[in-house]
Amino acid sequence: MDYNEDANTFNLSKERLSQLKELSKKLGIQFSNYRLYDLALTHSSFANEIHSHKFNNQRLEYLGDSILGFIVNDYLYKHFNLNEGQMARIKSIAVSEKSLASAARKLKFGQYLRMSKGEKKSGGARRISNLADSFEAFIAAIYLDKGLKEARKFVLNMLESRLKNLTKPGKAIDPKTYLQELVQKKYHTHPIYETISEEGPDHKREFVCRVVINGIEIARGSGSSKKKAEKQAALKALDKIKNHFDELLI
Repeated sequence: MDYNEDANTFNLSKERLSQLKELSKKLGIQFSNYRLYDLALTHSSFANEIHSHKFNNQRLEYLGDSILGFIVNDYLYKHFNLNEGQMARIKSIAVSEKSLASAARKLKFGQYLRMSKGEKKSGGARRISNLADSFEAFIAAIYLDKGLKEARKFVLNMLESRLKNLTKPGKAIDPKTYLQELVQKKYHTHPIYETISEEGPDHKREFVCRVVINGIEIARGSGSSKKKAEKQAALKALDKIKNHFDELLI
């Protein structure tokens, strides 16, 4: 089947075409094949409606998922010094159903989604899975209609700030792991965590830990558990190391 076969065998109503032109203008993307974008925003339940076409966004969603994964991985590889495990964790969060639904919500995709009356009545236009699927399908529609460059631009416009935020220690990447990799790479040693104090009743303990590199205390952290105190110490150490790494260890 030619990829455009399902997007060329039905006609759009004047009302639907007007909606899509409005969306095109809002996004700043000049749609060429409006049927592709209509499909991207058509839920499978729409086939149950009288006078509806039988096509939906499932094929586009499948393709869009792969395109989105490529764009995100390509961006992370080229802009950040991350290992494969870190890239995988960041990508999984950035392209999660919740994340994509949030992006679709910002674009108000819910008001453009076509679905059955029953699906709409049950909250289908707000359902996270429907919004996330429409976002992936829309990426595929842009790719098929305008090419990879435009698809990449669309994805990064919506997700780049989130990707940058997720690369920060303590977000998708565990700060202790990040600190250890940084210290090992630069100084061929590893950070050591020591418990300084442990106070308070059993139900409300307060731990204070410090992180030591090459015998020098870099930072301290506190928390209701050793794990939390060590994490805070690692975050503080990373903050110091960003600007004064060599000075700290002289």
